[in-house]
Amino acid sequence: MTDAELDAQLMLLESPLGGEPDVRERERAAAWLLAHPDVARPALLALVAGGRAGPAAIELLGRFGDPASVAPLAALVDTAEPTGRAAAQALASHPAPAALDALSAALAAGGDGAPRAADALAARGDVGACPALRTAVGSADAVLRYHALQAAGALGCLPPDEELAALADADADADVRELARSLRR
Repeated sequence: MTDAELDAQLMLLESPLGGEPDVRERERAAAWLLAHPDVARPALLALVAGGRAGPAAIELLGRFGDPASVAPLAALVDTAEPTGRAAAQALASHPAPAALDALSAALAAGGDGAPRAADALAARGDVGACPALRTAVGSADAVLRYHALQAAGALGCLPPDEELAALADADADADVRELARSLRR
């Protein structure tokens, strides 16, 4: 395998074209990179460290499961779209327990990354996130409350009935009230 081959696969992974052949080409590039972790992982980490990684490269990095990738991915969760969302999704697919901790920390930190972290915790499917999600349901930020409540519902760890009823009846945000009502049924 040559550096040119690795570079070609990295370029194909981030192709902006959206036709079906282009999607298949991106999938083949991702499969090739996953099959060559000894060269792909360091290359992807270098792209992230250098601020040159696109969303597909960031998301793929989580699939390698390398514990060394958790901190660089966690540092991106609060950045602008689409980078922040890609980093949260990478942590959602990352098998290391540290990825769960990183998402929980991003949730607790608030800001733009917190709703992404809630979504990623739901996608991760780990009920170990339930306490952090229940805490976030009490946030002053309506967007975070909504995403945390949605994630808690997906994981089957909704707040107690009386708290859910209070959200459904009196939350300041109409979307949160409607979501809480739908989860009570």
